[in-house]
Amino acid sequence: MSTEKSYEDLTTPLGSLQEEISSIIETFVHLGVQVHDFQGTEEAKLGLANHINKTILKLRDISCRNDLSNIIIPTDLLNYIQDGRNPDIYTREFVEVVRKINQYLNGKSLAFEKFRDILAASIKQEFPELTSEVDLIKTKTNVSPNSV
Repeated sequence: MSTEKSYEDLTTPLGSLQEEISSIIETFVHLGVQVHDFQGTEEAKLGLANHINKTILKLRDISCRNDLSNIIIPTDLLNYIQDGRNPDIYTREFVEVVRKINQYLNGKSLAFEKFRDILAASIKQEFPELTSEVDLIKTKTNVSPNSV
């Protein structure tokens, strides 16, 4: 069984950022355990302080990265996360909306294509002398994958 992570390639800025954030989340988990089991001893205080300092350094490193400056994160997504919602659900909903719009536009395109063909046939029937021009217009406006 493979233990590969489903992250992007770690050589990309987003891939390495995912790895860093994963590490920060892991540190938060350790902090939570330490706070829950905190006994007040010097050793416990030192361990807690080390994990807090480690987290601060990692967050500082992320905020100082220059390779992420050209990455745009939609404001809607940030609001979604800020409201405590799962960003994966946002992505799934976004994909569903895009799919529906794509289907709508595809249907509209097919309807216009059929209308063009019916109109072209009617024009050819009524004005046979325009047959070559109508065929030329039909070829220029054909956008189906078979025409390319």
